[in-house]
Amino acid sequence: MNKAKKILALIAISLVFIGHCAAKTMTTEQAAEARKKIVAQSKQYIGCPYRSGAIGPDAFDCSGLIYTVYHDSAATQMPRSVKAIYSKAKIIKTDEAEIGDLIFFKTTGDGSISHVGIYIGKNQFIHAASDGNNTGVIVSSLKEKYYANSFAAVGRVIPSGRPAKEDVSDSVDDEIVAEEDIPDRDDVLDAVSSNEKPKSKSDNWYSNIVFDATLFCDWNFFLPTRFMLNWRGISLETNARYAAWKFQPGVGTILRYNHASKIFQMPIVFSMNVCDYVKIYAGPVINFGKPTFPDSDSKIKGSFFPGILGVSFQTPKIKAGKVGISFVQDISYTVYNDSDGGAMSFHDSMATGLVFSSGVRVTLPLSNFL
Repeated sequence: MNKAKKILALIAISLVFIGHCAAKTMTTEQAAEARKKIVAQSKQYIGCPYRSGAIGPDAFDCSGLIYTVYHDSAATQMPRSVKAIYSKAKIIKTDEAEIGDLIFFKTTGDGSISHVGIYIGKNQFIHAASDGNNTGVIVSSLKEKYYANSFAAVGRVIPSGRPAKEDVSDSVDDEIVAEEDIPDRDDVLDAVSSNEKPKSKSDNWYSNIVFDATLFCDWNFFLPTRFMLNWRGISLETNARYAAWKFQPGVGTILRYNHASKIFQMPIVFSMNVCDYVKIYAGPVINFGKPTFPDSDSKIKGSFFPGILGVSFQTPKIKAGKVGISFVQDISYTVYNDSDGGAMSFHDSMATGLVFSSGVRVTLPLSNFL
């Protein structure tokens, strides 16, 4: 009995291996037919609504549409996220694009690949759009300003369906017309080989600068003499960061009214986004007025340097066009000294300088202004 099971297992593994090899050695004719099926099936879903995390058949998100169409039409297993699909695809020249290839976009302020569609020829593609004038599975054009500006690359997962000696000029309707903002083949290959994102020719220095502004309500949960939740004031933070690198450096300022210490402050902060959801920052603080010890009239001194140290945690962005909206929780410590300039006790310094800030952050790429 065990021997029979082993034989069946070996047969199953062999069939899987043979099927895998067959998929990898798809002929040109088979590839062309698979591409036609991909386009035909994707057109059947036009009009389906967008829903995050959905893979059909009644609703899709952008990667869910690719996942289902490629699986059902070309027997190709695709990853379930846009970035993973981008990693799987082979980046090709834009004038080599064929129907059924994938079109990738950078639609968020952080400069990463965030949207994908299926090319159907004549500069058109089918995709599941989450916002804009039309949402759901729709047909859009690469000549539309929004998609022309956010275009990133063309990717290929299944082999070409064109004969090797085919005259490319005879298939111009199935190509994306190369324009100035489309990356060169060499640029793309260099970027892939170095594990960097490909950059288009329109990616000037400012295309990777991202602005954000955050309105905070400041609070704390203890005073020097008792434990209680108390309001510490309000603050407005503005920041600009360079989003092309993994660790994104930035600089900004905070306009803060500290109600507990009865002082207006303006920290100048240098920041580092260590991932999409965490930012650390530090910098000097300009103080306007003479602060008081919380819950008393005793005078203390604000410190210019060292000034402030903090960390921000933000939720994934809610997209509204090119604007991203996030909820933010910030924890910061601002340095104060006794009235004679000496160091305060640990308890008093925490009660005075430790602040929790809850707010809403709006993110917008600098390229929107230029």
